[in-house]
Amino acid sequence: MLDFFHFSLILGIVSSSIFETLELLIVPFITLIYFITIRDKSKYFTLFLVIYSISDFINIRDQDELYELIYFACNTLYIISYVFLLLEILKFISLKGVLKAFPIHIGVLLLLNFYIIFVMTTIINPIDFETEHLSYVRVVEHLYNFVLLSLLSISFLNYLFHESHKALLLFCGCLLITFSEFLLIGYYYLSEKMEILGLISTLFNVLAFILFFYQSKINSINQNSNSFS
Repeated sequence: MLDFFHFSLILGIVSSSIFETLELLIVPFITLIYFITIRDKSKYFTLFLVIYSISDFINIRDQDELYELIYFACNTLYIISYVFLLLEILKFISLKGVLKAFPIHIGVLLLLNFYIIFVMTTIINPIDFETEHLSYVRVVEHLYNFVLLSLLSISFLNYLFHESHKALLLFCGCLLITFSEFLLIGYYYLSEKMEILGLISTLFNVLAFILFFYQSKINSINQNSNSFS
């Protein structure tokens, strides 16, 4: 007969497993709502949602004996999905106009990104991952962070360029999803005892995709936009 302690432990494990599964179903659910409710779908944004959802589904099917394969497959898909979101935002930007209008902003962003990449490198490189492909894991981690920072920077410049409601939603979504991913680094690689980091990361992730969904309902990004040439 199980005593109360063991029963609580088993219940906690089951609840955690259910919570993680429900968390991974949120983006696929938002993607489904997107397909049902949005008539004029953007190709790049649609690919972003679909590929991200596929990676979430793969995570749900995670098997211990396939852990490394799942890691590389899912993270590669996440990176590809973020690249499509980046391409979606780049559709609305005139690179010539941005460079002409915001040279100081771009310089500050580059310095800030280099610093963050340096900090992330000092955090990730010393970690001794339990894998026979350590160098590949580090490449994936650094590429993941680079794409996220690029996405955040471009979405910020896009908002400066247009100052529209759609651009603001895109930027806030990218900001939340970047914070979400960076908090997970602290949770997984620094201290899994800080469960609050995992909860905040999940909250930010959900809010990010809600904002992404609402921006997709706005057809034009040029509402109240600035005029740069």
